Amino acid sequence: MSGCSVKFVLAGCEFGVELAAHLAALFEMPRHNDPIHAVRWRDKYEMHEALSQAGVSSIKHFKSDSLPKLLSWVKEQKISTVVLKPIKSAGSDNIHICTCDSDIEQAFRVINSSKDVFFGSNDEVLVQQYLDNSDFKSEQLIDKSEGVDVEYCVNTVSVDGQHYVSEIIRVYRTRIGASPVHDYNQLMCPVDNADVYSRLSMYVYSVLDALGIQQGVGHSELMVVDDQPVLLETAARMPGGIDLSAYTRALGHNQLSLWIDSLINPQAFLEYRQRPRDKLNFNSSCVFLIARHTGLIKRTPNIELWKAIPGVHSIKIQCEGVLKQTISLENCPGQVFILGNDRAAIQDSIQRLRENESCVYKEMLT
Repeated sequence: MSGCSVKFVLAGCEFGVELAAHLAALFEMPRHNDPIHAVRWRDKYEMHEALSQAGVSSIKHFKSDSLPKLLSWVKEQKISTVVLKPIKSAGSDNIHICTCDSDIEQAFRVINSSKDVFFGSNDEVLVQQYLDNSDFKSEQLIDKSEGVDVEYCVNTVSVDGQHYVSEIIRVYRTRIGASPVHDYNQLMCPVDNADVYSRLSMYVYSVLDALGIQQGVGHSELMVVDDQPVLLETAARMPGGIDLSAYTRALGHNQLSLWIDSLINPQAFLEYRQRPRDKLNFNSSCVFLIARHTGLIKRTPNIELWKAIPGVHSIKIQCEGVLKQTISLENCPGQVFILGNDRAAIQDSIQRLRENESCVYKEMLT
């Protein structure tokens, strides 16, 4: 490789995570993660095995290509509710919440007979303990509604094992059938939500260390159980499908800008990492569009009413092809980012959008 002049090798999406790790080592990048750990960043079974071995809180987990073995493991663990999913997929693809043997049998057959979102075969199926999640006690203002999951996303940038949280996002997921579907999120304030920042940062740093992610970006998804964070999964990449400009307006930075800084001027990034946190310039929420209709899109969506909703920052919506009923992020038809000075006002704007959403899809299909 002496004839090559490669400066950086970066994973642009989940599919390239393992390849990027091996190429970075092959080209002898000055700063790169050990590719021996790369399987842990995509394989959710190996991921939680690594956490367990490192003494970091993790989910009870098991994998098999045998339905009887999965059923036997669930019975032995005495777990009433479990989650079945592909081992190496992404974007809430083929996630099934199961409460009985028949649910498990159906979910296993669906996953085992399908491809993941990267066209890989699901020869083995992962089963995990369902996390009876809530929120941190410091954040609980109202009881969580039945059928709603609270999840946290923690995005990070690292240089030589020195980690920095670029943003923390609280995500509300709702159930459509047996599938948890993203509803909307809230950007956390580093000052007003200081307890969330402190506790999740400490936990995620231990996760990154256990997984061998010492350089570059990370995207971690967690839940809170009995007031303690527990990892769902970590990816050695940025999250997809987001409007970085919304985070820049709200925080003054975004994960991509920090990543670039860490590559070009690592020392400046490490100095930025030491600066005191500031309050948000704006509160920010992303609304994940949920289509309950399906069919061929025949006309451009009319979103003029959405544009008039207070605080709407950007709108991304599927405009062609086949509209599918939303059961995962993979078939979510788009996102709407809303910014504002007041979270209550943002909630009102979300409600106004949801009230008109079904009409938009109906018009698109007729």
